[in-house]
Amino acid sequence: MEAFQAGSGMEGQAMSLLIAGVGCTMALLVAAWILLSAYRGYAKQRIDGDLFSTVGVKALLLVLLLFWLFL
Repeated sequence: MEAFQAGSGMEGQAMSLLIAGVGCTMALLVAAWILLSAYRGYAKQRIDGDLFSTVGVKALLLVLLLFWLFL
């Protein structure tokens, strides 16, 4: 652990927190992109309400899974 701290300049706990924060942020951004794309399709009547709700549930499950992995 001392070699990592000397090489990186930060403690392992701080690096772990940084990776978890970046990972959770990316998960939220991807879920927002998925939901926004699905809403655009729903607004243009290219997808129906059932598919839109399915996309929403899958995006929520994706966020929950990735938060569980990172945190």
